[in-house]
Amino acid sequence: MKKKNRFFALYGFELLKILKNKVAMITLAVMFVFTFIQGEFEVRGNIDPADLPAYRETDGQVIDDALIGEMLAATDDYGNLTGAEDLKYTDVRDWVGNVMERNAKFKNVPAFENVDAKRVYSEREELIEAGYDSLKLTESEKEYWREKEKDLGKPFVMYDNTVSYGVTEGTSNYGIYMIILIATGIASVFAIETQRRTDPMIRSAINGSKELYLAKVLAGMTYVMASLAMVVLGFFSYVGLVWGFVGMKAKIQITYPLAVADMTMWQVELAILALLITFSFLLTAVALFVSNVTRNGVATMAIVIGGSFGMFIISTVVPLEQRVLSQVTSILSPAIISPHVVYDYRLIKLGTMLTEYQAVPIIYVLLGIVFIAAGYWFYSRYEIKNN
Repeated sequence: MKKKNRFFALYGFELLKILKNKVAMITLAVMFVFTFIQGEFEVRGNIDPADLPAYRETDGQVIDDALIGEMLAATDDYGNLTGAEDLKYTDVRDWVGNVMERNAKFKNVPAFENVDAKRVYSEREELIEAGYDSLKLTESEKEYWREKEKDLGKPFVMYDNTVSYGVTEGTSNYGIYMIILIATGIASVFAIETQRRTDPMIRSAINGSKELYLAKVLAGMTYVMASLAMVVLGFFSYVGLVWGFVGMKAKIQITYPLAVADMTMWQVELAILALLITFSFLLTAVALFVSNVTRNGVATMAIVIGGSFGMFIISTVVPLEQRVLSQVTSILSPAIISPHVVYDYRLIKLGTMLTEYQAVPIIYVLLGIVFIAAGYWFYSRYEIKNN
């Protein structure tokens, strides 16, 4: 009998099984509704919306002695604004404070006393150099970033970062949400046939081996990526319609002053999205592999969720002095899906020297492919034996 390829029919059937999973659909629905709540409170939670016009009065102004002098005239030595009419200096005050108050030598003294532009920029560079040392950078890595620092246009130009901060921090939260969505949606992709004892019959069919495996993988990936697109677009749509994207064209140093990369907040957002998409790809591949091996939906959910959060905890306790172990656990942790990745100056060599936000998406894709290939090896040899 001539074999007929029914891949797309199998793919449609496997996708339909995922969509009929009530737990997965409820999880997705809750997450989608939450995108609008998050779109509101990632911005509103940080400020009084009525104050936004005042904050934006300094947009486009250079952070130099003149602007810092105006801010100092409106604040006391501890950075407290002295009058309601001085709200326009809030962002300048926060930026200067973000630099000065990070330095331990200002722990018990007023950080805003005798401050000028030269001192602020000098303190910023001093803190960055301290960061290089704490992360155990090699001399070549330090030189890489020092060259990047020279290329930054200074002094920086102020823009209100209320919205841009909310967008980048809000997007980073979806790494945690995707762990739950993937665990609930993918856990039974391979387990269901074993639990229903239908896998010997299915595997004996003409398209029951390679085609079925690839159909299951593609269906799982489709569900995850479509769900991710839906919730992220929901978040972006709400923020854009309600708040606009004011401040996204600002340099990253306005929001994250110790960053050295020459990027705008839009570029930072794209880097976070690349990490989020490829992390979701890798975790889906891992979940499919675990479902394939365990043939148990509950066990798969527990391993995916427990493993992800376990790696998050491990990455926070491994000391930076253990450079290799610290960087590996950081890369494998969902915590890397964050704008704060720009503060990790450790480079990764993949043919050429790359930053973590450049290299990690490549690593995630390669690891995902490895798990998919390993899953096929296991599926083609052991499924029926395990029934």
